Amino acid sequence: GDWGDKKMCNGLIEKDAWTAADICTYLWGAHAGHSLDFLAALLCYTLFYADGSWLTEAKEWQVGWVSRIVLFNLACEVIICNFWHYFIYVSSVYEALLANGMKYNPTNQYEPATGKAGMFTSETGNLEREITFTTLGWLQSAMWQCVFTHLWACGVLPVYTDFWAYPVYSIFFLWLIAYWREVHFYCAHRGMHPWWDRENGLLDGDLGAFLYRHVHSLHHKSYNPGPWSGLCMHPVEHLLYYSCATLPPLVLCLHPLHFLYTKFHCDIAPLGGHDGMDEPGGKGDFHYLHHAKFECNYGVPFPINLDLLFGTWADWETYKATGELSVSDWAKTQMHEPEETDEKRAPLLQGSQGASEEWSLEEVAKHTSREDCFIVFYGQVINVTEFVGKHPGGEAIMLANAGKDATAKFERSEESSGGFDLVSKWCPGAVVGTVSNWQGPKPPSASVTGKYPGVLFLFPLFVAVAAAARAM
Repeated sequence: GDWGDKKMCNGLIEKDAWTAADICTYLWGAHAGHSLDFLAALLCYTLFYADGSWLTEAKEWQVGWVSRIVLFNLACEVIICNFWHYFIYVSSVYEALLANGMKYNPTNQYEPATGKAGMFTSETGNLEREITFTTLGWLQSAMWQCVFTHLWACGVLPVYTDFWAYPVYSIFFLWLIAYWREVHFYCAHRGMHPWWDRENGLLDGDLGAFLYRHVHSLHHKSYNPGPWSGLCMHPVEHLLYYSCATLPPLVLCLHPLHFLYTKFHCDIAPLGGHDGMDEPGGKGDFHYLHHAKFECNYGVPFPINLDLLFGTWADWETYKATGELSVSDWAKTQMHEPEETDEKRAPLLQGSQGASEEWSLEEVAKHTSREDCFIVFYGQVINVTEFVGKHPGGEAIMLANAGKDATAKFERSEESSGGFDLVSKWCPGAVVGTVSNWQGPKPPSASVTGKYPGVLFLFPLFVAVAAAARAM
């Protein structure tokens, strides 16, 4: 039979024995898959560290060497992220992948109406958000590189510059990085999800639920992820995420290449795991399932499937075939669908039960009391009874428009403070029907485009840093 199918030893956690192919993957394949990460680290080392001048130059904070490091990092982001986004979502490859069922979620998260994504902007605003926070991630990554370069140059932290002076030590720690990265990722990531219940808070001792609600939930807005989603995180999450690279140099004497490889592994590896595609994409099916269902597959099934150990491993093939999640009862109780947030470009006044009943304006006019208050917005009948006492302008404003078409007044008074988006925020699911034979304006969609600067932040930043590096 095939040599790869030959059983070699029992798995550490898995029920199935490890085959020769498994062991080959663990010993070599897992590293080969991150060749781009290593090449970026090696190029960075060659440009900034190999000649040893940094040991003198970086003793003082100077715009010159700092801007060059930041520029290199931003250049990596611009080239690598844009290339993968173009290849997977903009080029003709996207349609081929979609036609062959390679996209885990067939809905285009950037352009759901046309299915044709652009390079820098999107109808949903997803792309702008992802570019913005990914850029903040690369900036924090570059900042840490500058900080440790300065600390090494000043002798505050131990470092050695001759990689081959300690060949066994150097190669062993370089080889160990892939394993350390995944174990650290599981711990940091799992810690930002609910420890006991997603409804808990700090007073319940559930730091994970608190961090998810206020930090990690930003990353999960990309429940249908793409290449730019990987590093789209809250800056606090970036801090925890990059501690994979920043913790070891605090306690170990390492070569700069060890730090750089770990750092660029953090920077680049998420692209494939979040591109939402089967092969020839990143084939991060297990992590796509995490983004779709939230409380499963917190880590990577390598080098140890910690999710399997703790009952949160959901096998993609099983889910695809049966629709069942092979997780513990606790995990099943915590599963939930994506909330209807700004990345879903849906009509804002879409009732949870369809709200298909038609009303005449005369019927609406009967609901004018504090205890039974209806208003018409854009041809949709809204039950605002629960909101009357919460309106910032007071009850009088609401009751003055009760039973009436308040579309025109609403547009004039609320445009400067959030416009029609306010209705979905304060009156979710309040639609009870539509006005029969409505001839007025239709409900606008969520105004999500322009919320984040995206490329308008990345490119000017890149040009400014490049100018600073050139001037010095």
